[in-house]
Amino acid sequence: MDYLKSALELKQLIRKVNHLQTQKETSVLAHRNSMFLFSGSHLIAEQVMAEFTNEFVQKTLAVYPNATSFVMTDLAATKVKEKTLTYWLYKGYHTGLEKGMVYYQPIDEQSLNKIGRLQYSNLEDNIFLKHSAPDFEESSANAMETEEQIEGSKSIVFFIGNMDETRLLYDIQRVIFDTLNNVQNHKNLNFRFILNITRFGGKTTTEFLAQLKDIEHFVKKELEREYPNVRYVFDLEK
Repeated sequence: MDYLKSALELKQLIRKVNHLQTQKETSVLAHRNSMFLFSGSHLIAEQVMAEFTNEFVQKTLAVYPNATSFVMTDLAATKVKEKTLTYWLYKGYHTGLEKGMVYYQPIDEQSLNKIGRLQYSNLEDNIFLKHSAPDFEESSANAMETEEQIEGSKSIVFFIGNMDETRLLYDIQRVIFDTLNNVQNHKNLNFRFILNITRFGGKTTTEFLAQLKDIEHFVKKELEREYPNVRYVFDLEK
């Protein structure tokens, strides 16, 4: 369950950095590129980035070897329908995740006040913090939209299977992580994801069942509260 805990923690840290960044009263240029380093949920350092490069990130991480995650900031602007959108860009990485999260906060170009809410952008490879997946072949995973027709809702089943229980548990969490991020910008739609789980080549162990139950409990208690338009159904093949 560490994978999903890391995902939730990183999203909350990006939200925290967004609050800190938009509360600053100093010159924007002095703080457009900053690196916030965390150990767990505790902020251990904020570094103004002398240069917005991978080399700077690697050197900074070497100074703070106990950092489990970090969030980088950048002030950016782009043209949207002939208008300029100015925003804070946030890139966050965590030792517990193979992907980094990218979010952005629209702001007023003159006052720098927030416009609307923090928005999800995309995922990208975590090339900075060491993360190791279980050393076993990835689980087979296929998705299919069900025939269930509910206005304003989608129902999708994921078939996930592996003979290695550790890898299967990891990939179940990865599918949950991917689907949560895919639906973040579709808040007007409700999603029901059915996880059809199969342990190939034998019966599931008691330990596997306990860990799967812990994952389900965490999803129901924490993640479905964070992502209110998503519901998960855990369906274990016997």
